[in-house]
Amino acid sequence: MRTAWVALAAAATAWAAVASAQTSHTPRSPRPDASGLTASPGPVAPVTVAGYVATFEVRATAPGLQTSASAAPEAQVLASKLKGVSSLVSRVWLAQDLSRQEVLSTDSVLPAGTLILHKAGDKFYVIADPKAQTYVVMDSQALLEALEGSGGVVNTQYEAKVEPTAERKVIAGVSCRKSIVIVTYVSSIPLENDRVAVQQKNEIEVWSTPELVSSAALDHFFFKFQQDKTGVVQKTVSSEIGFPMEVNMVVTQGTGKKSGAPGSLHMTVTEVGRAAHLDAALFSIPPAGYRRTDKNVYFATAGAR
Repeated sequence: MRTAWVALAAAATAWAAVASAQTSHTPRSPRPDASGLTASPGPVAPVTVAGYVATFEVRATAPGLQTSASAAPEAQVLASKLKGVSSLVSRVWLAQDLSRQEVLSTDSVLPAGTLILHKAGDKFYVIADPKAQTYVVMDSQALLEALEGSGGVVNTQYEAKVEPTAERKVIAGVSCRKSIVIVTYVSSIPLENDRVAVQQKNEIEVWSTPELVSSAALDHFFFKFQQDKTGVVQKTVSSEIGFPMEVNMVVTQGTGKKSGAPGSLHMTVTEVGRAAHLDAALFSIPPAGYRRTDKNVYFATAGAR
């Protein structure tokens, strides 16, 4: 129930081995045309992109969340953290489909100053340590599985719809409208030597604005539904929801009673501003000059922190 952690921890959250050569989305300077080859080279203008700079705050709790003993270390750490009230505040630079997140909180899984880099639609996140100039690549699947409460859960048959309301309010100086996003799917859950199918229903209260546009922001706020291999949820949300300024999530099961791992998730943008000329190097994946390491110090073990 907790999507932004990676980008949080998750933001984090989401994160394993993806070759760094395959993850480079660094914008390139345009190649000079032939007419300029004989002329003296002039100053090269820095490559910039338009976007936004925002501050996100996330609060989540899932006291009943359980993970299996064989769950990945990052899943165990996340589940342990979510048994109490967990919060994360971060500064985020957003281009259309790229994001750079800097952790501001001093009491989250990720240390203050940690950078999280992501390209909308990708299933991995890069977590970078500016002090050590190192980064790790994390597959989001382990964290997605942690959000379901145990390993081996398979979600299918996703359906999504958006119900706009007439309610409006101003968030961080931006006029927003409230919508209810309803996502249903079937969870196949391991049970002893068998599996049981459970109808799931997520009702998400979303306050959004059409004044801002960023697929990267939608990726963070609706991280939980990256398990939808058909892309139905993301397509529905991106076509009917603008820039999400506040999200509240409730998870229930088919009959309407709370799920076996009850919890809550609240995400809000506390400040946001347009930036016409963001340095494109901010979004370089992996960050220029950083060294990749396979030693993940962020999610060693749940009991080691």
